Amino acid sequence: MDEGWSYLHPEKEFSTEFKEKGSRFIGFLAPAETQDEAMDFLDRLRRSYHDATHHCWAFRVGWTDNLESRFSDDGEPSRTAGPPILASIENAGVSDACIVVVRYFGGTKLGTGGLIRAYRTAARSVLEEAPLKKKILCSDWSVELPWGAQGILRHQAEKMGIRISEKGYNELLTLQASVPRSSEREFLKFMENLKDSWKGAVTWRSK
Repeated sequence: MDEGWSYLHPEKEFSTEFKEKGSRFIGFLAPAETQDEAMDFLDRLRRSYHDATHHCWAFRVGWTDNLESRFSDDGEPSRTAGPPILASIENAGVSDACIVVVRYFGGTKLGTGGLIRAYRTAARSVLEEAPLKKKILCSDWSVELPWGAQGILRHQAEKMGIRISEKGYNELLTLQASVPRSSEREFLKFMENLKDSWKGAVTWRSK
């Protein structure tokens, strides 16, 4: 499987915590498929931990052409909190995720390098301990073919990791194929060969 067409994402909310020179850092990770979902998660934590010194965050949603990300230092020195959090998400191959690191200041300043390390540690810790699931990017195709041609299609689909579902049957059987993007070229080549075998009675279109 081409890793360029898959990524990890959190299945549920998760948190970890550690202390550095008296400061308390709590890393929160949540699923977020849109910017609005990430901001809703952030707002909820701001209300729940309203007495915290900082609520630093980063999110990353989508993949390839639809990738979007943002971050905030929330009052910490510039680029000492948000960028290390976002870099941790990127380095882990994770998307559709938001991380908020809540800090309670412990009285000792950490300095620029210390802050970067602390926020990086908070983000890495929650990413390493949280349950993550692989998402495989797929394209959807509608296929029409004679009933007798479905057996070879279903057999090939199983080999290529394609999900097939039946949508209807009139003169021809209509199927929906969810094709991993990494297998798309092989799928289209196979469909051309199947079409030739059935004298043009097989058609397909992208949905």
